[in-house]
Amino acid sequence: MKKNVLLSIIVPIYNVEKYIGSLVNSLVKQTNKNFEVIFIDDGSTDESMQILKEIMAGSEQEFSLKLLQQVNQGLSSARNIGILNATGEYIFFLDSDDEIEINFVETILTSCYKYSQPDTLIFDYSSIDEFGNALDSNYGHGSIYRQKDLCTSEQILTALSKDEIPITAWSFVTKRSVIEKHDLLFSVGKKFEDNNFTPKVFYFSKNIVVISLRLYRYRKRSGSIMSNHPEKFFSDDAIFVTYDLLDFYDQYKIRELGAVVGKLVMTTLASFPDSKKLYNELNPIRKKVFKDYISIEKRHTKRIKMYVFSSYVGYKLYRLVKGKHWK
Repeated sequence: MKKNVLLSIIVPIYNVEKYIGSLVNSLVKQTNKNFEVIFIDDGSTDESMQILKEIMAGSEQEFSLKLLQQVNQGLSSARNIGILNATGEYIFFLDSDDEIEINFVETILTSCYKYSQPDTLIFDYSSIDEFGNALDSNYGHGSIYRQKDLCTSEQILTALSKDEIPITAWSFVTKRSVIEKHDLLFSVGKKFEDNNFTPKVFYFSKNIVVISLRLYRYRKRSGSIMSNHPEKFFSDDAIFVTYDLLDFYDQYKIRELGAVVGKLVMTTLASFPDSKKLYNELNPIRKKVFKDYISIEKRHTKRIKMYVFSSYVGYKLYRLVKGKHWK
């Protein structure tokens, strides 16, 4: 095993036999090999792990590799296991059905040197279909990727509240010390686990590098979990992560965090516009962070936002305008 690994890439695996080959190839082809990959088999029942082992056995392995196993406990648990086993100075969460560009590691590490070891780095992404073909994407890709090089946590949280950057855990690389110092872990057994994890990472990151390149390849898959289950399958988890983030906001009380909470409420209700349960549960949160949410919006959009953010009917309108942003 290589010593002084700079980057740990954490990859939970669960039944992705169709895509694991593409992911592993994107790792093998990296132009900089100073990283480790931690694969966590989350109780896969298909050929994912067999395919992974065959590819690794047939390739020249120039980076450190760990293979861990657990009984199926979900994405959050697998990521947490990866965090506990990581040795790199930085941590990156890579979804097992996605890919990274071959210059991902080199670009990240070069930026770390250039900006004197920032707490976190964010980067743009591109979308691909199940076969790896390019797709249009309209979520994220905000102007912050083109206007900024080094940002504060407040600037990044503001961009997050405006949908200028994704809230997904794969959209950033962060110091392991940031995660460990503040005991940041994913909520086990909950969906939408990125929604209450990513904002915490950004809050505790006092200097954040913005990379304009599209370094990540996010795969849009048909038959997603969101389209195959009714609202009741998600509502309890959506409520949990929202209240958890609200508790975090209550602890630190900064406007930018309040705006992120507000955006999370908006997006959740826009995704399930007919759910009275979600509205009744989340409406008190909406009222609590309303002022923070509105205060960061541009002046000419305030009246529209105030309407959409104040009524149940408004959420349905918001959904039609903004669409869904869940993976």
